[in-house]
Amino acid sequence: MAQPKRVNSMIRGLEILESFTPSDSHLTLQELSTRTGLPKTTVHRFLKTLLTMNYVSLDERTKAYCLAPRVMALGFSVLSGMDIRAKALPYMEALSRGTGQNINLAILDRTEMLYIERITVRRIINTNLHVGSRVNCYQTAMGRSHIAFLPNEEYDRLIQELVKDKEAISHIGRRGEKLEEILKEVRNKGYAVNDDEWIPGLHAIGCPVFNGRGEVEASLNMCCISQMVGFDEMIEKFVPPLMETARKISSVLGFDGTPHFGR
Repeated sequence: MAQPKRVNSMIRGLEILESFTPSDSHLTLQELSTRTGLPKTTVHRFLKTLLTMNYVSLDERTKAYCLAPRVMALGFSVLSGMDIRAKALPYMEALSRGTGQNINLAILDRTEMLYIERITVRRIINTNLHVGSRVNCYQTAMGRSHIAFLPNEEYDRLIQELVKDKEAISHIGRRGEKLEEILKEVRNKGYAVNDDEWIPGLHAIGCPVFNGRGEVEASLNMCCISQMVGFDEMIEKFVPPLMETARKISSVLGFDGTPHFGR
């Protein structure tokens, strides 16, 4: 089957929008040109259209652009249409009440885990996480618990993307061999851990959530502050209820208990 033709102008416009991040929410024309690799004249032409459509706004004083509320409306439309989010929410709330901990639900988007739901009961140090936040998939418990159960082809594509990043290589190995050793243990235990690897003073556990086709759909995650909950205590107290909650969410998504993945 022939691949559909790509509309390059649309791709460029989306690349400009994707250049904005929570930490870099205001970008100049030059910065956008550098990030996208597009000429300033091209970027400026697209920005004029995005301004007209109210997808970006311009600060006349600083000459910096930022995303406008119309983009947020698109994001909320996507989130509200996610069946898994609505089905998982009551189970996440019950788990949070029972453990007194923050509970997160995330999906894989390219090489990052995208938060689609959060139950927050205490402030986690130095993270500033919220629905829409992104974290890497190889250094976090939620990411590891998800990618451990990817089909071979998807996993291979993921590794091909990750090894383009020098920072990622230092953690996963030049061919992903370091990461694969970690993921073998995740598949064996059924959950993933992170012990101060991503943010000092924070450790976490993550469990996969499967859909009715037996595919990994999301990751359910709990983070604990090291000074409040020790690592061994976290494993003993919180892994069983987290795994049980992930099982319940998978069940309402139609999962029959047999995951389908290649490794």
